[in-house]
Amino acid sequence: MKRIFLLLTVVAMTALTGCSNNDDRIYSDNDTIAEVFEINGNTTFTAANGYTINYTLSPQIFSSDMILVYRLSGTNAGNDVWEALPQTYYFNNGADDLLYTFDFSVNDINIYIDSTFPAEDAPAFSVNQVFRVVVIPGFLSNKSATNTASVDLTDYNAVMQAYKLNSSNVRTIGER
Repeated sequence: MKRIFLLLTVVAMTALTGCSNNDDRIYSDNDTIAEVFEINGNTTFTAANGYTINYTLSPQIFSSDMILVYRLSGTNAGNDVWEALPQTYYFNNGADDLLYTFDFSVNDINIYIDSTFPAEDAPAFSVNQVFRVVVIPGFLSNKSATNTASVDLTDYNAVMQAYKLNSSNVRTIGER
């Protein structure tokens, strides 16, 4: 009887012992990191280029990735001021307008000016423009974590902070 009880005890201990649940380790996933680059230099919108700036993405992004584009609109106390696109400006008491917008695919980004007047007539908005492009991997753009779920995507500095980017992460394409 003692041997049967010992055998049943061993079988019960084996059957009732579960797997370990040590899943509290934190992993760094280095392939889902947001990146930022600056398009500058001779980025002038003209009728000849269809008021469009095109940039080919190399390497391609994934179809689930998200792109945000910001335009350098000036400086404040020595700090750059970035405005999210799309952005509309009104002139002549609202009679004329100029709209910056963009689209993207996995291969490229197009930044456009659409205006009710020739954009060359507003060189402060069409000549030597500087843009920053933030690429957010699909995993992060769909993530509902508290640090990224409530990010104001129109605020360049908030986006940089939320995705742990800083000025040293900015790749420059062209001359400023």
